[in-house]
Amino acid sequence: MRIAIEKIVYPGRSLALFEGKTVLTDEGLPGELVEVEPTKEKKNLIEARTIRVLERSARRTVPRCSHYMTCSPYQTAAYPYQIEVKKSQVEEILGSLWDFDKKDADFVPSPKIWNYRNRTRMRVLWEGRRPSLAYVLPGTRNKYVKIEECHLVSKAANELLAAVLDVVSEKQLRSLREIEARVSWASGALLLALFWTEAPKPTDIDSIISGPGTRFPVRGIVSIFRAKTGFLEKTEWGENFIEEKVRGATFMIGARSFFQVNIDMLDSVIEDIEAWAGFKGSERLADLYGGLGTFGIVLAGRVAEVYGVESDAANIFFLKKNIALNGTANYRIHEGQGEEWTSLILAKRMDVVIVDPPRKGLEPATLRLLIENPAARIFYLSCNPSTLARDLKELRTAYEITSLRGYDFFPQTPHIEVLAGLERKPRETRGG
Repeated sequence: MRIAIEKIVYPGRSLALFEGKTVLTDEGLPGELVEVEPTKEKKNLIEARTIRVLERSARRTVPRCSHYMTCSPYQTAAYPYQIEVKKSQVEEILGSLWDFDKKDADFVPSPKIWNYRNRTRMRVLWEGRRPSLAYVLPGTRNKYVKIEECHLVSKAANELLAAVLDVVSEKQLRSLREIEARVSWASGALLLALFWTEAPKPTDIDSIISGPGTRFPVRGIVSIFRAKTGFLEKTEWGENFIEEKVRGATFMIGARSFFQVNIDMLDSVIEDIEAWAGFKGSERLADLYGGLGTFGIVLAGRVAEVYGVESDAANIFFLKKNIALNGTANYRIHEGQGEEWTSLILAKRMDVVIVDPPRKGLEPATLRLLIENPAARIFYLSCNPSTLARDLKELRTAYEITSLRGYDFFPQTPHIEVLAGLERKPRETRGG
């Protein structure tokens, strides 16, 4: 079946029309003629897989990664065109909420478009006596694609993982299920996390320490394995963290901590929040998804008080250390679910609220509380423009959207981050 691709729609599907039906396939740039194989057909929709490209676009490039369709299908497009596509997707998804013809519709490109990720985690896949590194095939849980080198990940992390795999092969460490490497852009130090199906033997760890652990600038090696009480984390060698710097602040990041993978783009977002907020020093700021304290600690010197909310015990452990490390005396930690604390925090009349929720967006209870007791300003960083659009429609009953900007945290991939700035409406205009 041959189709002419018309556009790329979020999240990264190529769209065409065929005999009155919409066709969505996994590869193809606008203007290309491709041959596809249907995988699922509904009344007005055909889902398909691209078999070959018959007529190529001038914007098509040669992918660097052999596994590009697994995690970074935009490798087929020149980077400036990737930005055009993502910008148009933001406009399409959020167009009913923001007049893109009259207002700024920036989409900020990444300074690094290769080797920008500071973290990667890969599966150890066995075929006979030979192990390989692999990513999970999208849409599956137990199918994998072998990885020779991931060009999105730092070169240091790639080299460390390859060296660990050599030890795994030599020693036949079949209980090692996954390997994760983190790198600090500030120092170049690496943190190695080993995920085992059972507690490793000392000799297994020794072979990794004496090999890759000494050949690379590894700050620490951590084992994570299941026990009767749940997953245990054990520091096998060195430290259980690395340190990263963001806009002058230092952050300790653990093996299981969440932290943005593209530090340059994180810096851009915080710079924009500072510019849009126009802090005067007297503000009360709430970060309802506190994590390791990234936003709250960096901005603490610009405001009077910071109220951070975090529920994950591992994050809280390092959040407390980061507050002490940076001497952030005006940061107050609220341990627990965001919706449990939001009511109490908003009652203190927040000047600024920052929310950086997971892909599913804001919890309904949190959304309701932000509307019922609105803060002066909200900055909403979203990794899913579709759920952002849903939440902004609700928030508009109490807030006006004053700024909107996209960021390319993940070059070569369909992922999009958007920062929305909102200001509280006068009381008499709310609810419309």
